[in-house]
Amino acid sequence: MTRFVCYSATSETSPGCETLERNMSENCLLPLPSTPNSFFEMLDYEFRRAHRYKNAVTLMFIKLCHLEEIVSGYGHLTAERMISEIGRIIRSNIRDTDRGFMYGKDEFMIILPNTPKNGASRMIPKLKQLIEGYHYPNESVININLSPKFGIASYPHQIEIMDAEDDIVHKTQ
Repeated sequence: MTRFVCYSATSETSPGCETLERNMSENCLLPLPSTPNSFFEMLDYEFRRAHRYKNAVTLMFIKLCHLEEIVSGYGHLTAERMISEIGRIIRSNIRDTDRGFMYGKDEFMIILPNTPKNGASRMIPKLKQLIEGYHYPNESVININLSPKFGIASYPHQIEIMDAEDDIVHKTQ
């Protein structure tokens, strides 16, 4: 089973936020403990494994653009539901050995063990298409689509994070 972790907490306190976070943790995004340490522990573990066995590991970063417009126009609950659905899309399109994490309000991280940069790069067009193609169930109400931006950091060949949006997505068009 693919693990998907969310340790983002809603910064605003309003009735229902605790219920929403509890429901998200029980139902869709949080089969692992919801702590920042989960991501960093898993990342450290995979980097140590990659170093020891001389394998590649890649970290993919996904940022959702236009989320603030959805929050402003349709509210936090709608935005949280959309993020939850994007999490499900990501989770269902990564391997069982990959680990996905929600990282902040509108960002996701995917740890891809035994995957070089070019392997992760091949995932981007599909994920981009699926995320951009997602429509809220009552799509007549919401006219804003989330558009993702991607970044990749790969070990051992590339340590710095690159902006994969320009390098990869434009090549596929």
